[in-house]
Amino acid sequence: MKKYSVKLVAFFISLSLPFVALASSPQKPASKDNLCCSESGRYELFQGSYTTFDLKRKETYVSQAVFLLDTQTGEVKRYVNKVDENGRYIETWLPTDLPLVEKRKVSQEGNK
Repeated sequence: MKKYSVKLVAFFISLSLPFVALASSPQKPASKDNLCCSESGRYELFQGSYTTFDLKRKETYVSQAVFLLDTQTGEVKRYVNKVDENGRYIETWLPTDLPLVEKRKVSQEGNK
């Protein structure tokens, strides 16, 4: 039994050596040009919940969704997939914040 365990350990060590060599290999330093224009890691996906209010039914709903965060601009979008009123399947990212123009319209309508 001991003979097999030694061989098994030696086998796993031999499998891990290429990964250790890759991890310890020196990396080229990033140039300033590459740092400012790099898209790597710009977007983050996360799951969360959001609350909506139905004005007709006067009910609040809590829903789960996947969100996309643009770490450079701070913009957050919510993933939506649905079938529209014409029966077409739609997959898209919707902004979670109203554009500035729509905010002005909403605030003006609220003042009436």
